[in-house]
Amino acid sequence: MRLSDIIGQEVAVKTLEHSIKKGKISHAYLFDGENGVGKETTALSLVNHLLCESKSACGQCPDCLKFERGNHPGFRLIDSDSTSIKIDQIRDLKEKAQFINDHYMIWLIKDAHKMTLQAANSFLKLLEEPGRMTVFILVTNNLRQILPTIRSRCQVISFSRLSDESVHQILSSKVDIDSRPENTVNLIIKMSRGSIGKALELWDIPFLERRKWIIEQLINIPSMRGPEILGLSQKWIEDRSVVETDLELMLQWYRDLWCTKIDANEWIFNMDYQNELSGLSKKYPLASLEQITTLIMEMIVQLQRNVRVRFIMGYLLLQMRKGVLA
Repeated sequence: MRLSDIIGQEVAVKTLEHSIKKGKISHAYLFDGENGVGKETTALSLVNHLLCESKSACGQCPDCLKFERGNHPGFRLIDSDSTSIKIDQIRDLKEKAQFINDHYMIWLIKDAHKMTLQAANSFLKLLEEPGRMTVFILVTNNLRQILPTIRSRCQVISFSRLSDESVHQILSSKVDIDSRPENTVNLIIKMSRGSIGKALELWDIPFLERRKWIIEQLINIPSMRGPEILGLSQKWIEDRSVVETDLELMLQWYRDLWCTKIDANEWIFNMDYQNELSGLSKKYPLASLEQITTLIMEMIVQLQRNVRVRFIMGYLLLQMRKGVLA
């Protein structure tokens, strides 16, 4: 893929295109941004440009064909296991990066923030004495966890969240977007929060069925007793990726209740549940809706840590029930 074909990251693309045109390629790049916004796609496109005989990612020269087949000798990928990038991986990189090249040798390091401290310090020494024609591309969604000394030796390229229009455009090129109702497509795009990766994840899971079940529970909560709510939380699936989507669905629902209460119906996402939203919004004070939406956002953050899913769900559902009584 050419850099010019990348959608929604104009600043990053123009910066890299200018570097290629001027022949001023950094020995190390650090691509920073949230998951699913195009960092890795852009990194691979940059690799393709640098390896291409004409530096245009032509897709036809021998180097482009080798890269497309995944067997170009000038490209290597380092990925983390489930937890970290270890010192042995960096030692292996250092050993191979010592050779003098007359062509580009490019290393793409995914989840660079997962380097152990030993690995990061070892990699830092390599950055201090970069080899000729050697390029490192580090990709991260957590810039704060990258050693400042590593950050200072890289050209940092920031990637922003994609606009809804960009997500729609990219999604249309990857799936049959006309196979789903328009309001469902729009909901998936809104819930993706500017991440095409998240949009594709929502597209692939049984999203409609899960959404229907979640909303049914939220509609029933005002009439449920405490033991029933705790019983519901104990049955909750403990897959964190599914629970994250559940929490986002809940967030949209309570924001819709808030919009219904203040007559801002044009902002509602769950348009197919307007009757239910209208009736339920009368049971919640505005202050309770604001507290619940804030709590859900906090729970989404907590979910990234090592917390018990059913514990936080039980607490959240009880607070939702308490909000009706306020």
